[in-house]
Amino acid sequence: LNEAGRRGWSDPAVLAGLGLAVLSAVAFAVRERLARSPALPLGLLRSRAMGGGAVIGLLFNFGFYGMVFTASLEFQHQRGYSALGTGLALFPAVAMTMFASVLSGRLSRRTGDRPLVVSGMLLAALGLAGWAAAGADPAYALLVAPMMAAGFGTSFALTGSTATVMGAAPPAYSGAASALFNTTRQVGSATGVALGGSLLASAANYGTGIRISMGIGALAYLGAAVLAWWCVPARTRRPPGLT
Repeated sequence: LNEAGRRGWSDPAVLAGLGLAVLSAVAFAVRERLARSPALPLGLLRSRAMGGGAVIGLLFNFGFYGMVFTASLEFQHQRGYSALGTGLALFPAVAMTMFASVLSGRLSRRTGDRPLVVSGMLLAALGLAGWAAAGADPAYALLVAPMMAAGFGTSFALTGSTATVMGAAPPAYSGAASALFNTTRQVGSATGVALGGSLLASAANYGTGIRISMGIGALAYLGAAVLAWWCVPARTRRPPGLT
């Protein structure tokens, strides 16, 4: 995905990389099905809460880290911000993640996890859609609210998504469930960064690439919201120690 922006989507190296990724996933599934002691028993993925919760984690990390990466390039290369200035420009999004995680942990005891995950994903989708609609070269002040919405919404949904995956796992497989959730989130982060970079490289100009990237991120958040409504229980069983 990262090379597609420079080489083109039909380049043999890009196609070979995508093909290798698919073959590796198939090989992993076959190995886990045949292994006596699989690292990830595939039967666990039949659980709507576990499988769906893992995909939600992938989607919201895809949206958030894709936004952070493309915004960083926009601020430094197009607006001329220094590295420190770029960090300060992104601070509103990061600050919201700290606040939202604490708030969602407290609210989940009253509301359950589904409303928090769905509302968080919808808010983040609205934020990135707002950036995409802000124009080719919007003033920084117009981007603060979209960044805050993405940061708040992502973190607001994290606690409920984690509880959904962990609550669906049998106690003997809590470690596998935690690894699954964290791995899918990291895959989402890497994919969001790589695809965002390719979109910026292949677009006619930075403004167009940024808007397309933010639009795709908004769609990822919207997909996560729909999935959360379907798979996140209204009341999630929390393993001991998870708040």
